[in-house]
This record gives sequence, C-alpha cells and structure tokens, in this order.
Amino acid sequence: MGDIHFYQRPWFYLIFPPILIVILYFFTASQELDYNAHMKGIIQDIAKYFGLLIIWLAFFSQFILPVQTFRDRQRIFDRLLIYLAGAHGPAIFFRDGEPVKGEGEERKKGPGVLWLDSASGVVTRTDATFRNSFGPGVHFTERGERIAGHVDLHIQTHGIGPKETDKPFDKKTDEQTDEEYKSFQARRTQTSALTRDGIEVVPNINVVFKIDAEPIRDSNLPGSRFGFDADAVRLAITGEAINTSQPRDSHRYHVPWNQLPSLLATDVWRDLISQFTLNDLFERKYLLPPSFPNPSQQTISDDPLSNPIKPQSKFEDFLTGIFKELNRIISQLADQIEKYCRPDEKIESENKFVENKKDAAEKEKVTGLQVINFLIRERLQKQNVAVLDRYGNYQPGQSRPSIEYDFLQRRGISVRSASISNLRLPPEVDAKLIGQWTANWLGRAHEEHDRLNQQDGFNRLENEENTLRDYIVQLSNDLLLQVRNNRATDLRETLRSLMLESRVVLVNEAQLFRHSNPERDGLEEIIQWLETRDL
Repeated sequence: MGDIHFYQRPWFYLIFPPILIVILYFFTASQELDYNAHMKGIIQDIAKYFGLLIIWLAFFSQFILPVQTFRDRQRIFDRLLIYLAGAHGPAIFFRDGEPVKGEGEERKKGPGVLWLDSASGVVTRTDATFRNSFGPGVHFTERGERIAGHVDLHIQTHGIGPKETDKPFDKKTDEQTDEEYKSFQARRTQTSALTRDGIEVVPNINVVFKIDAEPIRDSNLPGSRFGFDADAVRLAITGEAINTSQPRDSHRYHVPWNQLPSLLATDVWRDLISQFTLNDLFERKYLLPPSFPNPSQQTISDDPLSNPIKPQSKFEDFLTGIFKELNRIISQLADQIEKYCRPDEKIESENKFVENKKDAAEKEKVTGLQVINFLIRERLQKQNVAVLDRYGNYQPGQSRPSIEYDFLQRRGISVRSASISNLRLPPEVDAKLIGQWTANWLGRAHEEHDRLNQQDGFNRLENEENTLRDYIVQLSNDLLLQVRNNRATDLRETLRSLMLESRVVLVNEAQLFRHSNPERDGLEEIIQWLETRDL
C-alpha cells in the first residue's frame, strides 16, 4: 500500500480538475474583471465539471457490468461515486474460483461489488458473522462486508503422496539440502501406513470431488452449468479446518476446503490397511463387499418389458392396462416357443449353467487392495457401508453408517471417485515379493487362463439371453397390430403372425439366412399347418 503514489489515488482525479480550473482562470482571465466576477466564473465552471461528471458516470454505469434491473444500475452508480471518494469496498472479479483483483482490494471496508463467472462461488462475512453466499453473476456487498472464502465449482482432483521420482525409503544424500529432504519426507508421511504385519506402505491417493450441487440443465433457470448451491458453498467455507501442529503465521495452518476429501481418504486408507497383511493385498482371497445405495438413489431399469409404467392420467392408465396384458401374452407365447423349439435336456443344461454362473459370481475372489479401494470409495460416497472383521473379511448382512460421508455432507462436498495407486514398499520387501512372484508365475497364469475361459462362457450365455429377448421384442411388434385390430384373442392369427415375423427375421438377417435352411423349412411347415388345421 505504501508503494501507491498520491496521483494513483481515485480522489486525486476528483480534485485535480477543479484545482486546474482555478489556476487557469487566474492566469487567463481578464484583469478588468473584479474579484466577485472571478469567483463567479470559477464556481460556474466547477459546477459544470461536477454536473458533467455525474451525468457521464450515470450514463456509463448502465453498461459497465452485466446487470438488468434499474436497482442494480443505481448501485453501480453509487459505488462509482464512492470509488472516486476513496471509500469503496472490494471490487473483485472471480474466474474459476480465483480472485482477479488489485493490490489490497480485499481489505477495503466500504460498499463493494463482486463479479463471479459460472464456475465460482463466494462467501462473505463481517467482523461478527458470515453474511452471504454468492454464485455466478454480479453481487453487491455492504459496508464492512468482506470475502470469507471462495470455491471453484468445477469437478476437481486432488492427490497427495510422493512424487513420481521420489524414493521414500532412501536416506539423505549429499546432493540434498535439509529443506529438500524435509519436504521429501513430508510427502512420504502424508500417506504412509502400516499393514497388520507391520510393513510400511506409501501410496499415492487421488480423490475426484466437487461442491455438492447438480448442474442446471435449463438455460432459462438461475444457477450454474457446473452446479451451484448456496448452502453447500457456505458449508464448504465455514467448515474449513486448521492444522494446530503448524504456527498461525504458516501457510499450512489453514486447511482449504478442497484438501479435506484427500485427507479423509488417507484416514480411511490407514484404517483399512491395518486389517490386512502385505500378502493379503495381492492375493485373490476376499469376497468383494456389497454396495449399499443411498436412500435418495433409485435404480431405473431400461428393460422395455420389465420397467413399470407409472400412469399420470386416465388415458395413461388405460394404456398401462393394455401394455400389461400385451406383456402377459408375449410371456406366455415365449414360453411355448421355447418349449417347442428347444429340447428339454438343453434347457436343463443351460439352467444349470446359469446357476453355476451365479455361484461363481458369488465366489469370485478379489485382492485385499481391491477391497480397500472399493471401501474407500464407499465410505466417502455412501451413507451406509459394509463391515469388515479384523482380518479384512466381510461380515455378511452387517453395515454401519459412514462417518466420512456424513462429515463431507456437513461440509457441502460430494466425492465422485477415490483411488489408491503406485504402492511403494521398503527395498528388502520389494525384493522378497519379486522372488515369490517369479516362483509362482506359472500357477497364477493357469488360474487366470481358467478364469478367463469361465468368464467367456458366461458372456456367451448372456449374449444368448439378450438375443432371445431382442427376438421376442421384435416379434411383439406384429402383436401390437393384432391388439389395434381387436384380434389379439384369436389364437390362430396370433400364432400365424409370430411365425411370419420369425420368417421375416430369418430372411432379412444375412448370417441367419445362410445358416437357417432347416429352421426356415420348419417354419414353412408350421405356417402351412396353421392355415389348414382348426385350433
């Protein structure tokens, strides 16, 4: 502030023109004019200057900021006058949550103006309390109202842990200064944790998060396409923490809101890894715990045959009844076609295969590290989470409230994802693990080969099921015409339309046409039989 010269002050440009008028008047005015005439001319010119100044300020205040109401334009004019007097408050523009301002602007105490882009949010305060939460747009602050904090509404990623080139377990070298070694070790201790058998593991932890607000889809509604919620922004700023282990004048004393998710993820990481040994982290021996959806989350099926229709009017209620009856007829016909076209032995074998698929899915094992990654995301994203015993095994049917999720909700933060990666181990442990993996690589390769073959079989069966469903939906198109023509109860016409539609499918699909000669002949015989026999 001391570097600002007097000619850079706003009031200088307010009083300099009248002083210049007075000086010029005495040097250029005629000597024949008396003192009263001199003073009258000076007063008139100064009055004209201030009059024109107010007129031009009033004119330009209409266009200086993107406002729409007369009240907002009047506020701009008021603040321009206050600015000329040097008694204005903060005048700051926020881009992507960061202020763009002049030196010392945030310390101004008079009435001010804030202009926020679509990715910024701000909370203001007075000496006694927090005042307002502002989102995108132009906002006016009152006397004594200052910036308490600001947020970026974008989806953000924050990571902690060692750098890519760091070797956390190396000792200090001669090339390193004390300051470099301290920061090197500080990054190590950020995420360092001990396994159940006492092995230190140092990973990188990354969390993706944002302010807990959904984007505005309708451009006619107020808000931000990045998502703005005044309460969430207020909670994020007012809930910021402090690090009592650091001195008050240190930049690390204050913990910004966007560091809280990664710090919470680190606490969860340390809590979970203490339940696993080092070998448990890399062995497939655990069942993946279930995910408990939040109460507000609802799973909506995209299946056109099973997704319920919610009627909103009498006409929609009438259509709902028609579609329910149509689905019942299609289901019955599908069962009859399946029994007619496929032998009972094949059906039984495929049913057994489906049961085996479900059993295998339930028994599929994952590593301890996968369990930890899964539960870190769950504890940051879900209201209720699975419970593990002291050895990392899931306790079936048990769940508990997530303290971390509740903590983030009370601070207006929503976590999108979290991950643990790039695990670093002591050099002697690394060497031992490499030796074990070299000895057991063949057995692991065979296990992976068998697992992939089993998964391939599951995928083939799933594709068959999806193809059959698509085929039934395609056949139902002709049944819709039957319903419209009041012929849905005519068994002969219904079966005949199904057979004809099946023949169309076999003829139009190139691959089916080349490999379905017997089936097409069989369909022709069925169609002829339907046309010559009475049902």
